[in-house]
Amino acid sequence: MQRTAEGIELYFPAGRMPHVALSLAAFGAIACALALVGGAVMLESAFGSTAGVLAAVMMVAFVAPLGVFGVIFLALAVYMVGNTLRVRIEAGEIATRRSLFGLVVSKKRVPREALTEVEPQIASRHQSVFSSQPIYQLVARDASQQRVVVAESLQGEALMHEMKALIESVIGRSKQHS
Repeated sequence: MQRTAEGIELYFPAGRMPHVALSLAAFGAIACALALVGGAVMLESAFGSTAGVLAAVMMVAFVAPLGVFGVIFLALAVYMVGNTLRVRIEAGEIATRRSLFGLVVSKKRVPREALTEVEPQIASRHQSVFSSQPIYQLVARDASQQRVVVAESLQGEALMHEMKALIESVIGRSKQHS
């Protein structure tokens, strides 16, 4: 957190949740490996006979999706490691900028007059069976119900409440009404 003349700036750096990214990458790699092995075995039997071709086609229907899910999980792990979130909170607005490996991929803005609430959410993708404390994110909603993540990777309820109070103190009120 950095105080500015107009408010505060929050920075959530890349690599915030390495244990989550590592588990996603491990699952993705295993799924891809199983799909490759299954595909290789089926390809080998496909050239033996017509029944082999039919069996191979039937198995590809089950093996290929496993590989697709593996690639998706690997991509999600890379995204989790490489994304950053910068949030500027001023009396007049909340503005966010998400970057992936230094390239800005998303910019969002919620003017103070449109802000309806800043609500905590338990971010299910960041939870760990090894931790008793939930991981929270804070989401600002505007009158059109647009969601803007304004804080993430907040471990524990105390930190979440502290960050929420800080954001609300800068924006000027604890809850906006439309």
